[in-house]
Amino acid sequence: MKKWGNKIKKVIAADAEKLIVKLAYDDGTKIEVSLANIFAQPRGLAAEVMRGGLFERCYVESGALAWLNGLELCPDALLMDYATPVKQTRVSRRASR
Repeated sequence: MKKWGNKIKKVIAADAEKLIVKLAYDDGTKIEVSLANIFAQPRGLAAEVMRGGLFERCYVESGALAWLNGLELCPDALLMDYATPVKQTRVSRRASR
């Protein structure tokens, strides 16, 4: 998944203790990412997420990873810049239907 313009289709799981989310993208890719570099020592909106116990209440908003307080993370940035891929698998479109 190297192209830009990816969208998150679904949050599969979120673990506040490990600061990991597992996501399904619209092209069939499923990826587990660590958000520790954002949430381990959070500031701003990320700090609000952690103080409010909202980490596991993330959802998809217009293809991005979002929280109730307005924090959104770009789906491409999750793959390229902000998060560390923990485990990545690619599921063919035919198999995911």
